[in-house]
Order: sequence, then C-alpha cells, then structure tokens
Amino acid sequence: MGDEGPARTHRACLHLVPRAARAAGRDGGAPVLSAPDLAPLLAQGARALSAAWGRPVLLSAPELLKTQTRSVVVRAQVRGGPVPGVILKHFRDEPVCGLDDWAGAEFVTRRAPELGPRFLAGNVDARLFVLEDLGRGRSLEELLRGDDARAAAGGLLATARLTGQLHARTMGLQSEYDLVRQALPPRHQRIRVENARFLLEHEGRLLRWLSEVGVAAAPGLHEDLETVARTLADPGPFLTFTHGDLAPGNVLFAPGGPRLLDFEYAGMRHALYDALMWLVTVPFPDELVSRADITYRITLSSQCEAAQVDSQWALARATVALARTVNLFQWLPPRVLEEDREWAPGLSERAALLHHLARCHALLASTDGFPGLARTLESLESRLRERWPVPPFVWPALHQAGL
Repeated sequence: MGDEGPARTHRACLHLVPRAARAAGRDGGAPVLSAPDLAPLLAQGARALSAAWGRPVLLSAPELLKTQTRSVVVRAQVRGGPVPGVILKHFRDEPVCGLDDWAGAEFVTRRAPELGPRFLAGNVDARLFVLEDLGRGRSLEELLRGDDARAAAGGLLATARLTGQLHARTMGLQSEYDLVRQALPPRHQRIRVENARFLLEHEGRLLRWLSEVGVAAAPGLHEDLETVARTLADPGPFLTFTHGDLAPGNVLFAPGGPRLLDFEYAGMRHALYDALMWLVTVPFPDELVSRADITYRITLSSQCEAAQVDSQWALARATVALARTVNLFQWLPPRVLEEDREWAPGLSERAALLHHLARCHALLASTDGFPGLARTLESLESRLRERWPVPPFVWPALHQAGL
C-alpha cells in the first residue's frame, strides 16, 4: 500500500482487521519458536513482574499463542505471585504499535479494568509488557462462524454494549491518556491526526479509481473530504479513547465476561470509529446492525449528550462511514478491477468494497451533509455493481438462522 497512514489503524476485515490483515500474509515467514527460545522472554517477564509486585516470581510452562514478525504472545504460569497466570506480549518490530498497545492496556486498566485484561508490568528496553490471563474463551468471530444464531447475535450486541461502556468511561480524557502514553517513548503525532492527514494526502488514490471506471468527481468532493478530515482530527463532543482495531477476532468472551483484546491501534479519536465494525466494515444483517447501533448509542449517551441528538448522531455516523469507505479505496488499488483477491476469510476485495459503499450510502440517507462526496460514491457504487455480480457475505451462524 505504500504510505502506511491509517492503514496502520484500519484495513478492516472479518478477523484481524486493518493492517493486521496485511500483516497476516507478511508474517507467514515468522520463525517458529520453541520452549528454549522463550526462556529469555520468560526471564524478562519475571523481572518486570518482580519489580512491579515487589517480590521475586518465576514464570514457567510457556504456551505460544501467536508468533509474527511484529510480535510474540505467550501464556505462562506464575510461581510466587498474586495471580496464577499471565500473558506476555513482546513486540519485535514496529515499536510505536507495541507501545500504543501497552499504553492502551494500561489506560483501560486505570479507567475501566473490567473491560479488558489488566496491565501488570512492562519493560520498554525489552519491548515487553505483561497482562492478566483472562483464561480461555470464545471470540466473537468464533461465535459468528459457529452454528448458534442466538449466541452470535447476542455476542455482537454485547460487543456494542462493551464498546459503549469503554467510550462512556473515557469520554474527553485526552490529558489523562497523554500522561500514560507520554511516559513511554513518544509517537510522532496523535493517531487521529494521522488518520485525517492520510485521508487528504491520498485523495488522488480515490480519483484514480474514478478515472479507471469513468466516473466524474462531483463538485464539492474535495471540500467534503476536508470537512470529514477536520472532524476526524477534532471530534469535539465525541472525543474518547478508542480501541482502534475493533473486529470479531478482538473480542473475547472469557469466563469473567466479554473483554476487548489487543490495543495496538488504540488512541483518542472519534467515538464512532470503533462503531464502524458493525456500521460499515464487517457484514451483518441490517436488523442486527440497527440493534447494535441502538445498544451502543444508549450506552454511550450516559456520558455523551451529542449522542442523544438525532441530527448529531446521524452526522457522526455518516462522517466516520465516509472516511472508512474512502480509506478502503485508498488502501486497495484499481487492480481489483482486473483481479479479485481475498480480503478476509470468505470475503473478497470486491465484496468488501461493495459492502462499504452500500453501508455508507445507507448511513448518508439520514443526513443531507457531504453532497459532493455522497454523489461521487453513489456513482462509483453504481458503476462497480455493473461490473461485479458479487454475492453478499453471510456469517455461518447467521446464515443458518436466515438472518
């Protein structure tokens, strides 16, 4: 994709998402680690925990959960500590991503400890931090790929409620989050500013798509993009702490309840950035999308007055939907016109593009803003649907229920 921009924050897909989706192919060559390879990691984790707890501990019985070029995730048992087990996360490449993950986990532990794994300790030099082991459970993705429609639908609604709780508990806490993030080696700029700049700096990628399919940009396209970017950079009353990579694979239904995992793309942003999972990026039946939207909105409204105003809510949804839909055309090149590849398991790139356009069109119907961008994307959708007879994606659990 060239310039990373918010591709570091969201190439959304059904399982991993944003860049995680891109990284999946790249990480296929990651070395396979054995127990002896993990010994230094266990020793570093034990030292970090010993310093945090003020007493010596040992880590043993490592279980490798994930190994990628970017990171290694290991479960280990604790001897001599107040918890029986922990999760170690070692980020080898992309330290900004790893430190954002660290800061996100630590911030959630301070403000909403029941919504994610508790942050326990870390060592910047070792590029390592340690989390509470939530135990084994099923992810939302596993529920959706299963055969229980009620569990799958309930899982999505629980995720919407969990997300609303996270946002309500952290609404407007920029300075408090900054204290956590700035205690670590700094990032170049705030993540929401990265998102906004990428949207504007790569407008040409969208224009190339339009040229390739013979669609003219409607008057006002650039000005609408500028308006969307300004809102991303300054969300006003919707500013809150966001997970940033919300996807079915990042929600765990643990023995203690649903929890959010992996804060690699976290930061203070527009609240509805996370709501994109059900609003735009992941295919769900319209009725289930509406239920998730209502669940999330009610939960968020307890601390966000703007969420209680229909016109502001409609505009907020349209804004993030436009940003994400344009992003997808900035991340995927027009070669998709000639060759359709897998975007996520069961979903092709063409299907993802058409789904984004359709959801964006639906969300724009409730507001009269962004006429230039809206007309342009509507024309683009019409032209692509003429080319691509792509069947819609349906999750196995929801397909069996006829949803």
